[in-house]
Amino acid sequence: MILPRCFGVFGDPIAHSRSPIMHQAAFAALRLPHRYLPFHVTTGRLGPAVRGSAALGFGGVNLTTPLKQAAVDLCDVLSDTATRIGAVNTLRFVRDEDTGNVAIHGHNTDARGFLDALDELPGSAPSHATVLGAGGASLAVVDALLGAFPELQLTWVSRRPGRIPCIESIPGAADRVRPCSWTALDLRGELLVNTTLVGLAGGVEAFPVEIDLRGLEPGARVIDIVYPRPRAGLLDRAAEAGLTVQDGLPMLLWQGVRSLELWLDTVLADHVIEAMRTALYSF
Repeated sequence: MILPRCFGVFGDPIAHSRSPIMHQAAFAALRLPHRYLPFHVTTGRLGPAVRGSAALGFGGVNLTTPLKQAAVDLCDVLSDTATRIGAVNTLRFVRDEDTGNVAIHGHNTDARGFLDALDELPGSAPSHATVLGAGGASLAVVDALLGAFPELQLTWVSRRPGRIPCIESIPGAADRVRPCSWTALDLRGELLVNTTLVGLAGGVEAFPVEIDLRGLEPGARVIDIVYPRPRAGLLDRAAEAGLTVQDGLPMLLWQGVRSLELWLDTVLADHVIEAMRTALYSF
């Protein structure tokens, strides 16, 4: 008999999250009695929330804005990817059967999830990409792009370009990444990724500057990891310009798939992944 376990997602804000419905669909497809719940957790309460969920026997926890970087120092063990990126979006609790102690393992499935989502779009390997924002999600996106496309040159846009974290820890970043302020942004290339909170429920409404899409190559891909897709936002403008667009749901799906595979120590079958996808898009 499999005992029910609790899983969850911590974030601030959290009411918009579709992770619970996606993971519940996976548990249903797997015929598991587990529950996945959203929890409103601020940065200041992250430590007690993580330690409490570990003590209570949670099966695992996802982390979203603005907790991914703050969680690094709470982990007893970090995966190579999480160490390199400097951000954690998945916590796994590992109990020592001899001592009963629970170790907190930190992982980052955002990077792999971003590449899985990118694979759903047509297009060849980009030679130049621009990433907007410098939070925990951007670290994963930059790491993923630099690792997947060895020839890629990348512009990383931030309010404080001199303070973008982890450039030195990402292989090749120093030579291939150009930190850029918003006011100096000159958009070009085949790929644009927005990782800021612009358009997110409870987030900011507009970018610091107007995003001029005319410098992008014809047919360029524009990805906004925010969901649901804001009306009259970046993606609507890009689609009107004939560019290929994707919102944050595919990345959410695939990072969730990789998190579940870590927690359950299995590879999810196609029918489980499709159940998760259906739940996400029918919300």
